Amino acid sequence: MFDLAALVAASFFAALSGAVVPGPVFVVVVSESLKKGSKAGPIIVLGHLLIEAIIIGAVFFGLDTLLGSNQTTIYINYLGGIIFLIMGIYLMNVARTLKGDMVSEGSRKLATRGLVAAGFLSSGSNPQFYLWWLATGVPTIAVALSSAGIPGFIAFLFGHAAADLVWFSFISWSVSKGKNYLNPRAIRFILIGSATFLLLFGISLFLSATSLLP
Repeated sequence: MFDLAALVAASFFAALSGAVVPGPVFVVVVSESLKKGSKAGPIIVLGHLLIEAIIIGAVFFGLDTLLGSNQTTIYINYLGGIIFLIMGIYLMNVARTLKGDMVSEGSRKLATRGLVAAGFLSSGSNPQFYLWWLATGVPTIAVALSSAGIPGFIAFLFGHAAADLVWFSFISWSVSKGKNYLNPRAIRFILIGSATFLLLFGISLFLSATSLLP
């Protein structure tokens, strides 16, 4: 039991080390929580966990080598660049057309599918997401399986999912509550900052992919 608890804790903190670093998922959680409230974060995490399930499945089929190849990195960078540019332009347009009633308590409408897709795309389009899995996630799975077998693997999944859910739910709740003290101008400023981050990140992915071309 202690070994499983230790694996849960190790998986939790390993996942937390990646989650707390501000990136596209963090930006999307902040921007969507401003518009749709504290429930946005946990729903976005569902999309994030969905692509992580695909990654874990790929690891068992030996596709981690493919994920680490130079050619795959180039494709991911280009695709990620396109997606982040689209997301940045969309968010910039939201900020431009923002009105006070759009962020009021009574106007929140959760588009669950859209939030799940946002979590999926913001994670899967980020090359650093795959680097984290290759450098940290896969070795942690190997340790869990070698030390406790299937129960160890389940402990890994539980700890990892808990870290993502706890962290981004906290961020979403904090942003949603803090929004009550922000006027539309301040919220617009935050959204523009988030959109700028996504646009610059998308451009950097294009430049990175170009630099990797033979």
